[in-house]
Amino acid sequence: MRNITKYLLFAPFIFAAVFARAGDGGGAVAVPFLKMDMGARYYGMAGAATAFADDVTGMAFYNPAALGAVQSFQAAGTTYKNTLDMKNTHLGIAFPVGFLSFTGNQPLNAGFSFYMFDKGSIDDNGISRSVGDDIAFSLTLGENVATHAWDFMGDTSEVNHYLGASVKYIRSQLPAPGSGDVSGSAFAFDAGYRMTVDNHFGVGAALKNAGGKIKYISEADPLPTTVSVGAFLTAADVNGVRWDISGDYIYHVNESEGRIRLGTEAVFFKMLAARGGVKLMEELGAEYSLGFGLKLLGFEVDFGTILNPQLNEDRVYQAAVAYKFPVKKQGDRYEKDEKKRAEKQEQKQQQTQAAQQRAERNTNPILYQ
Repeated sequence: MRNITKYLLFAPFIFAAVFARAGDGGGAVAVPFLKMDMGARYYGMAGAATAFADDVTGMAFYNPAALGAVQSFQAAGTTYKNTLDMKNTHLGIAFPVGFLSFTGNQPLNAGFSFYMFDKGSIDDNGISRSVGDDIAFSLTLGENVATHAWDFMGDTSEVNHYLGASVKYIRSQLPAPGSGDVSGSAFAFDAGYRMTVDNHFGVGAALKNAGGKIKYISEADPLPTTVSVGAFLTAADVNGVRWDISGDYIYHVNESEGRIRLGTEAVFFKMLAARGGVKLMEELGAEYSLGFGLKLLGFEVDFGTILNPQLNEDRVYQAAVAYKFPVKKQGDRYEKDEKKRAEKQEQKQQQTQAAQQRAERNTNPILYQ
């Protein structure tokens, strides 16, 4: 099992290398909405989340291995007010599958995701006409595949390894000349790896939107295959304040373009969060992001926006709401298991005592008359 786990840990990097070499650099891709950053929390961090993502939204857009860190049922929804009258919507759920595990280290997690991109409308001879909708459905599986201790300079740290994979169905619509529309569809998959040390440092790698081409009428364009690597570091975690910094390098295979994302998040007393980030090597120049969040009673409300001088007249933002069921503490589970063991032991002792009394009664019936 250990050898199998080691090979699995390198699988995302092998996939990434193969598809990076497969890119033809042609530049034209179908459904570019799949390259957009989603999730208000990560949007406020400029999308630097390949290693940092650890929830249902992260699994859908940044790294499917983020699903391995999920410990309870989660549901999330995000709306994205894009440029002009375009709008993105995402809904997702994730949950542990307690009776199934590929490695036996932790229960397997499963997630479902629905993503819709409303491309707005156009003026067709004085008549407003829809440009169409693009949608993507995905099924994701992720797991904590290995946990071990690491002794470094006298300190012992817990290292966790996560793997994840997604299968997507993508459908795209375009307006046809005259009236009606044309559509195309394709299947794609994502794969990812994530490693954390005491949840204060981590690295990750992901391959996204790998698959075939979408053909509308006679032309077929490839999907926006992306390879990303990233890392995060907890700069401070004292007096109720946790401050993380995160960085990603993203490579769009078919366009032969690279991007750099840098983000940060400060969380105060596990309730209030402030975020910021910068996107470098973008087509419109550097883009800056801001965001904030509130956590209360299992609910999380987040908001993020991009600050770009070229977008000021048509500002873009994202808002998201998520709910995470409480995580069952290991201590509570241990105490409950101990109580069950004590009850079974007491019941066994009572049964043994009763059997002994029956044996004595049968041996000396006069004493019990």
